[in-house]
Amino acid sequence: LRLKKLASGEAGVGLTPARIKVKGGGFGGGPQQMPHCATTYAAVLALSIVTGIGLSRSESHPFYEPGKMAYGLLNRKRLQMYAFFLSLREVVGDRTSFRMQHDGEIDVRSIYCILAPCHLLGLLDDGRDCEHYNNPLRDLSISRHIADCQTFEGGFGAEPFNEAHGGYTFCALAALRILGTVSLVDIDTLQSWLARRQMGFEGGFCGRTNKLVDGCYSFWQGGAVAVLDSYLGDEMKSSEISYDEQMLQRYILLCAQDVNGGLRDKPSKPKDFYHSCYNLSGLSVAQHAVKPWPLDALGASGD
Repeated sequence: LRLKKLASGEAGVGLTPARIKVKGGGFGGGPQQMPHCATTYAAVLALSIVTGIGLSRSESHPFYEPGKMAYGLLNRKRLQMYAFFLSLREVVGDRTSFRMQHDGEIDVRSIYCILAPCHLLGLLDDGRDCEHYNNPLRDLSISRHIADCQTFEGGFGAEPFNEAHGGYTFCALAALRILGTVSLVDIDTLQSWLARRQMGFEGGFCGRTNKLVDGCYSFWQGGAVAVLDSYLGDEMKSSEISYDEQMLQRYILLCAQDVNGGLRDKPSKPKDFYHSCYNLSGLSVAQHAVKPWPLDALGASGD
C-alpha cells in the first residue's frame, strides 16, 4: 500500500534541504535509543500496515481507530524523517552513500532502508512538477554508488570490493528498482549469481558462494529474484518467477518449520523471530510475488 495521501498537502513544494525547516529524527529501536535507518524502516512499514488495514474498514470497525492513529503519526513525522535521512548522506565526488545512523557504518542497507519508507510516504515524488524540482534522494550519484557495489560474481556486497551477499543484494537491487535505474548494473551476471544460490538438494537458498542453506535467504535471495523478475517481466510480459518455488516451499515447511511453532535457519538450529519473519516472507514471495493477490488478502472484503 502506497500512502499517496500523505504527500497531497505538499504538492509542488519540492523537498530540498533548504526548504526543510524541521528538526530531523527517525525511529530508534526503543524509547531513548538513537534513531537508526533499519529501525526507522521497520517502524514505517509496521505503521503503514496498520494504516492500510485500519483505513480500509468502516469507521465502526475496531481496526479503524488504530489505523487512523498510525496514519496521523506518519503524517506528522514524515518531514522529520526526511530531514534525518538527508543528514546521513556521504557525498564523495560523483558518488553518494548513506550511514545507518550518525557516526555509523556505510553500506547499501542504508540506501534501501531510506528509499523504501520515502517511497511509501511520497517523499520521492513531492514537488516533482515544480520547475526547480531537485530531490537529493533521486540523485543519480546514489545509483552509481550502488552499481559500484556489484562484484565480479554478479551479486552485491555491503560496499565496493566486498563479497557478494544475499541480504545486500536484495537491498541494492530493491533500491535500484525504486529509483528506476536497474539498467546501470550487469543484469546477466546478477541473474546467474542468484540462480546459483538455490541449493539443488535442499531447495532453499544460501547467502554466499560455498555457504550452507539458511531459511532467512528464502526472502533475501528469493525476494531479489522476484524484484529482478518483475523488472525483466515489464520488458518480456512474463509472470513467472525464475526459481523453483515448489522446492523452496518444501524446504520452508518441512525443514525450517519447528514442530512446536516458529521457524529456523535449518534443522538442528533453534527457532527465532528473525528466521520466522524471513522464512514466512520468503514463503509469501514464492506464492504471490508475480501473481495477483486475491482481493480479500488486501482487505477488500471488509472483514
